[in-house]
Amino acid sequence: MPKIKLLHGEREATFIEKLKGFLLANGVILLFLFVFFIPMANGTAFTENCDPSGIDCQEGEMGDPFSVAIGYIFSGCFVIGLILVWYQAFLVATGKAVMVMTSGNSSTIRRVGSNPNSIMMGFLDRNYDGKISFDEAATIYFEGRENPPVPLKFLVPDFKEAYKYISEEFDLPPGEYPISFDDYCVYTNSEDKAKFDMIDTDNDGMISKDQLIESIWNNGDSELEKIRAHFNDCDLDGDGYLLTEEIEKFMIPPDESKFTEKTDEWWSGTEE
Repeated sequence: MPKIKLLHGEREATFIEKLKGFLLANGVILLFLFVFFIPMANGTAFTENCDPSGIDCQEGEMGDPFSVAIGYIFSGCFVIGLILVWYQAFLVATGKAVMVMTSGNSSTIRRVGSNPNSIMMGFLDRNYDGKISFDEAATIYFEGRENPPVPLKFLVPDFKEAYKYISEEFDLPPGEYPISFDDYCVYTNSEDKAKFDMIDTDNDGMISKDQLIESIWNNGDSELEKIRAHFNDCDLDGDGYLLTEEIEKFMIPPDESKFTEKTDEWWSGTEE
């Protein structure tokens, strides 16, 4: 049993993972110290003059005061970093902290007795008001995501602004000229006839500019609705915000009985 409370998708690191993390952190710090910053502090970095053969080398001039100062500053910073790594290793070895692996296979050190929900609150609470709005939760959910793209309605919630943005982004023609399927393929870089037919409600083989823009703007509505429903389900007091004790529930995938789409890792944004 882990000594701390783990969030959804987290687990305690194995001994090998702890050892690899410790050795990697030490190796990187020592490499920079002895290859770059300590020689800079001593005024001996990159001071050898060699002939073209690379055999006959002579010691060059001492480093300038600025380089020496930079060497001392960075050497001190990296030594402090090395001390912190060893201190964290001591805490883990003595059972006062645990190395935790997240669903993204990244690691963090968490003190025994700390509240992971409070830590998560500090990460999610972008405006530091002590509570998480839907926009804050959804922003973190979509952060760094490229495929599938973030729903445009979330990025540009106002339709008038979206109309202008989509017109420019897709280089749509001015006016209200009808758009054929061939035009649709050019503007959207898609040959999805079924999607075009869904927009073409009167089945005349043509759609309007407004219909195309509204379709692009509404794309992704189902995902936003799913996130909103899960958010509301976790908002136990119904005030439109998540508090510290409600965050843990939000981090767990939605109940499959309530949603037709199953998620592999709810918070990672990946779907099966």
